[in-house]
Amino acid sequence: MNSYLLLSTLNLALGGLVFLLGIVILRENPAHRVNRTVALMLFFGGLGAILAGAAFLAARGVKGSAAPEILNNVSYLWEFFFPTLFLFACLFPEERPFVRRVVLFPGRRWAPGFGTLVFAPHTFHFALTLLILAWKPTVAVPSEGLLRLAAPVLGVIGVVVNLFLLVHRALFSLVNLGFGAATMALLVNSTRRATVPRIRQQLRVITVGLGACLGFYSAATLIPTLLNLHLEESVRATLIIAALTTGPGSIAYSIVRYRFLDARLLARRGIVYALVSGALVGFYLLVVSRLGHFVARSGGFDERVFDPVLLILAVALFQPAVARLEELLDRLMLRDPNDYRNVLRQLGRDLQTTIDLDVLLSRTIHTLSAALLPRSAIIVALAKDRAIARTAEGETLPDETLSRLAEVLPRVPGGAASVQLSSRLDGISEEDVTFLRGPLATSLVVPMRWRSDLVGALLLGEKLTGTSYGAEDVTLLTTLAAQVSVSMQNALLLRERVEVARLEEEMSLARRIQRAQLISDFPLIPGCEVHALSIPSKQVGGDFYDVVPVGDGSYLLAIADVSGKGVPAALLSSMLQASLRTQAGSVHALPDVLRNINTLLYRSSESHQFATFFLARIECHPPRLTFSNAGHNWPVLVRGGVAPQFLDRGGPLLGVFDNAKFEQGMVALTAGDCVVLYTDGISEAANAADEQFGDERLVELVRALPRDLEAREVADRILEGLRGFLGPVEPQDDMTLLVLRTLGPIPAMTSGEPAREVAAAR
Repeated sequence: MNSYLLLSTLNLALGGLVFLLGIVILRENPAHRVNRTVALMLFFGGLGAILAGAAFLAARGVKGSAAPEILNNVSYLWEFFFPTLFLFACLFPEERPFVRRVVLFPGRRWAPGFGTLVFAPHTFHFALTLLILAWKPTVAVPSEGLLRLAAPVLGVIGVVVNLFLLVHRALFSLVNLGFGAATMALLVNSTRRATVPRIRQQLRVITVGLGACLGFYSAATLIPTLLNLHLEESVRATLIIAALTTGPGSIAYSIVRYRFLDARLLARRGIVYALVSGALVGFYLLVVSRLGHFVARSGGFDERVFDPVLLILAVALFQPAVARLEELLDRLMLRDPNDYRNVLRQLGRDLQTTIDLDVLLSRTIHTLSAALLPRSAIIVALAKDRAIARTAEGETLPDETLSRLAEVLPRVPGGAASVQLSSRLDGISEEDVTFLRGPLATSLVVPMRWRSDLVGALLLGEKLTGTSYGAEDVTLLTTLAAQVSVSMQNALLLRERVEVARLEEEMSLARRIQRAQLISDFPLIPGCEVHALSIPSKQVGGDFYDVVPVGDGSYLLAIADVSGKGVPAALLSSMLQASLRTQAGSVHALPDVLRNINTLLYRSSESHQFATFFLARIECHPPRLTFSNAGHNWPVLVRGGVAPQFLDRGGPLLGVFDNAKFEQGMVALTAGDCVVLYTDGISEAANAADEQFGDERLVELVRALPRDLEAREVADRILEGLRGFLGPVEPQDDMTLLVLRTLGPIPAMTSGEPAREVAAAR
């Protein structure tokens, strides 16, 4: 008697627990189709256990009771478990293509689909079974009258109907077995195709558990019905208990251990607590209660007095056991690396030791993708109006997409912890939403702010499981965004400092290269001496000077000023200097040299880039200076007793006109002459009163110098006078200066030779 009561109690208890698990799953996300399907599957499975336990008790209850008959009429309702199980395998982890294609009676306002087709056989089976059971095909035939002639026919009909019912029940077991086999085939196939580790783990556990559940259910009900075998009620009840333990137990384990259906932590802990409580209650019923009854009988105590005492002692002793067992299960089952608490804990440790921006972005988005399982995941860092992004697969985004993200993300509402793109948003246009949802497949945007500044964002697509982002997800993302924002800001600052340091190193190298190109050991020109200096406003500049031996005894002197400052100007000036040196030995006419350089600059630079250029040739026999000025500051020739002479003949700026023409001029040189070449960084240098140094002040400074000074001394005196004029003000432009001094005695020019000759050059 005690054994069947125990089995019935276990059936009813497990059925109730399965019902409770179904309610938990349904409440987690009632809008999700998979949640509804799993909950319905558990409801039907739990109903089967409850009906079996209730029928077991009713069969041993009061004779003549209608309970067994009523339970027998509705016992087939639990068989809806099998089509629901098959439907779950069709929907998880992704909906199979054939599920969407099956639509009955297309074109109607309500067109039944795949689910209706799956449940149709069992709906027909249940309705037919109820109809036949309600009819009870036994006909009472009168012994007199004409109706007695129909007795044989009616008897045959009753036998046929009963036989049909028996055959239908047996054959329909094949339908259930077919659903079970198809379910296992789909689950095994899904397990093999799964690429996400957590989903693969969920499928493995559920496949094994449901496979065992189907085996026990088949052994308890389907196979005996199909083969017309009789099982002892205790064996049947034990098999059903095993089925309920393995099937729903695997689902519960997958929820707790691997967050099946994205169950929240509260629900998972609730399942653990229910398992602990159920285990202790079972231990009480199986061990403590029986032991108490044995002690009461042995001591002659009244069980009604002893039971409350025993219950109070059990509650007092079980309380520490519950806490300890729950702690143990929490450590064993909830220690999931993808659990939100562990994600935050592990990522927090990683962020403390990560200062490289690329590593920070990659590690964060990879961890987040493993925890939430989105279809797409992108993390974006914003640095000085440009975006740096990494995907969960480690890929980078195209430059056009990054530029668009740098424009769109600052328009995300400032006070929002997360933004669902499914709703209408202030500040974000439909075009922006289309961009985020289209190419980037984003459904959720989580801004990352440091203080009030937007430093980045998380762009997440829909979940692989089809569930929506719940409150627990938003809490994780908000906390994660706050942690990552600080680390990202530090990484961005470090990245900028590294870039600045690298740029400074590159600029220092460029400065050394440029200084190497600007000669410091000047060639010995017969009867002349030359000295030059260049002071860039930045580490490199666009000014240059050069003294190039031609090979026929003459020398080329050049000074130029390229528009702009810094590296672009330095690169352009290097190109001009290289072009000059290339032509020095092959092109004799100065206008031709300038014309070639002009063509090169015009065709290889932007429209806003140009250069001024002064080019001269020194010849010693007779001593003269031939020159051509391409828009440069006029060099000045200073000699004793005469007015300063500006060397202005030439043509336009280089790089402005494609077919520019240049002229050349010539001046004779005498002993003691001083020619000063300079750039506008000297003449336009302004002091604190915004007064420019000017050409006149430069000329007067040179004229006031003693005539016996060397070229180096003249350059130093000019620079000293300029600095005295500027005072504490730093120059804002590159400053370049070249001084040519003629030494005596120099042979006199022949009679009748003009002091200044200008020849037009083609």
